[in-house]
Amino acid sequence: MTHSSSTKNKITSALLFLPAIVIIISVIAIFVNCPRLFMFKKVVSQTPFLKYKAQVLKYFPFADESSLGEWEEKIFKGKVAYKVEKGRDFSYVRARSVSAASALYYRIKMDVRRKQPVISWRWRVEKFPDKKLPENLETREEDDFAARIYVIFTASFFTNSKVLEYIWARDLGAGTVGTSPYSENIKMMVLKSGPAKEGEWFDEERDIAADYKKMFGKSPEYDIGAVAFMTNTEHTGTEAVAKYDEIKLGYRQ
Repeated sequence: MTHSSSTKNKITSALLFLPAIVIIISVIAIFVNCPRLFMFKKVVSQTPFLKYKAQVLKYFPFADESSLGEWEEKIFKGKVAYKVEKGRDFSYVRARSVSAASALYYRIKMDVRRKQPVISWRWRVEKFPDKKLPENLETREEDDFAARIYVIFTASFFTNSKVLEYIWARDLGAGTVGTSPYSENIKMMVLKSGPAKEGEWFDEERDIAADYKKMFGKSPEYDIGAVAFMTNTEHTGTEAVAKYDEIKLGYRQ
C-alpha cells in the first residue's frame, strides 16, 4: 500500500467513526506548498501581525474567487455557501448557511512544541441562527454558531487529535469557555458576543500555544495539522451569515 493510499484510508476510517462536528479533527497534517495567491491587497511583507512580532507563514487575503482553491470542504449536512465578495475597500469570504453545515479547512504543518505559532483573522456576523433554547457551548441541542475558527492538532491516531475552537456567539459572553459535547478533545472559547454595528469588523489575534495551555491545562502534545472555519445552522434549521477575512498564520519571533 502506498503512503498516499494509507493516508486516504486513515481519513476514510475517521469519517466513518466520528460524529459530524468532530470529523474535522481527523484531517491528516500534510503541508501543502501552494503558489502564492494573486492578490490586489497588500503583500505578505506588508501585513504584519497586530499584537505580536511574528513571521508570516501563510496569508489568505481572499482577493478573488480562486482564493478558496487552496481550501478543502467537509460537508456535514448540506452545503454552506462560501463565496468571495469584494466590498468597496477590500474582499472577504461571505458564508451563508441555511439549515446546513459544511466547513472549509486548510492543511498546514506548524511546529507548536519548539516554536510559538500565532493565528489572526478578521470577521463579522450579519445574522445569527435563531435559537429557542438558551445558548450553551456544551450541549448538542441547537449547537449552531454564526462563526467558528478551528486550530487542529493532529495525532497519528486520530482520536487523540485536539482542537481549539474560537466562536462568535449570540448570547454567551466573550471569554466563555467550554468543552464540546461531541468530544473532550475539543475546547471552545467565545471571543465575540452579540451583533456588530453596521459595517463593523473585528480583528482577532491568538497565541495558539498559550490558548491551548489555558484550555487543556498543559502544553500541546501534537503539531498543528490544519485550520478551518465554519458557519452552521443544521440543528436549528435556520439561517446565519458571517464574513471572514485576512486569515494569517505565523511564528512569534
